[in-house]
Amino acid sequence: MKVLVEYTQAGLYKDQTWGAPIKRKKGQLQAVEPAFAATLIKTQKACLRTDIDGEIIISHGSHH
Repeated sequence: MKVLVEYTQAGLYKDQTWGAPIKRKKGQLQAVEPAFAATLIKTQKACLRTDIDGEIIISHGSHH
């Protein structure tokens, strides 16, 4: 399961410990692991995206 975040700062980010960092732009959306989303949100590098009802957008696939 992954949740959708929107990056608030451009930079190099990696979703998985063993993965290579990938350049992300401000405003770019990405489905990430919940723990990584929490870290991004805590450090104010991304915000959680929700649907029109305020529900968290969850991705069950490997790509979003």
